[in-house]
Amino acid sequence: MDLAQIILLGLIQAITEWLPLSSKTICSFVYLNFFGGSPEKLVSVLLFLHLGTLLSAIVYLRKELFGIFSETAKAMRPFPGILPKFLESKQGFIFFALLSTGAVGLPLLVLEKALFPTLSGELIHILMGSGLVLTGFLLTASSNSRWRTAELANWKDGLFVGALQGLSVLPGVSRAGSTTAGLIWRGFNPSSALLLSFLLSIPTVIFAELLFWSASQHFSTINFSDGFLLLISSFIFGYATIDALLQLAQRFNLAWLAFLFGIIMLVFGSLGMS
Repeated sequence: MDLAQIILLGLIQAITEWLPLSSKTICSFVYLNFFGGSPEKLVSVLLFLHLGTLLSAIVYLRKELFGIFSETAKAMRPFPGILPKFLESKQGFIFFALLSTGAVGLPLLVLEKALFPTLSGELIHILMGSGLVLTGFLLTASSNSRWRTAELANWKDGLFVGALQGLSVLPGVSRAGSTTAGLIWRGFNPSSALLLSFLLSIPTVIFAELLFWSASQHFSTINFSDGFLLLISSFIFGYATIDALLQLAQRFNLAWLAFLFGIIMLVFGSLGMS
């Protein structure tokens, strides 16, 4: 791979990882059809790209992660009232989101592989996009004071958002799109919806990549220099796009975020490229 291809793939991975687009689908399409990439090396390319955006999320959200780890460590100490505090915290949100993702995603993955090899997530993407557009119209009449912040995330939000995230195992369904949609429907303001989606991406992507790698029985690795450059490219662009999206979200009305994500999901779902 030449440097221009590596930079472009890093940029595509970064943009599609945070927006309601399937990064695996689009990066695979570009790599195989425009760059003449080898199908045997595709898994390796995707792993390096996703590792880069994963690291960018960890670095960008390091303070949030440190706070969660600190609160978790305190929660390990037995004292009365620990369960209610856990359930009403970001730790509870992430924990129950991952449980819900597994409960929905793993059976779907088994069904897709065993019974429905051509099962597509395009219809789900279209339905979710339509729901977001409708939500945008409903939110235009809402008051800003009713919107929730990331600090108010709890286990109920986790269960709901995790169930939607589980749908992302289907081809074409975006993890970022499903989680952001769920968080908007739960009434979180734009920056909080994106922040919680980014935060949830860290453990989710770790588990997903381990599963993806272990399930790929036959693939060839790319050379280390290409892999390292892919990682660096997606890391740099991933870090920059997280910051840009969160800065933009602070100026966004939640209704317009719902409109934007809904329209993107509708267009790409209709084209079969989500």
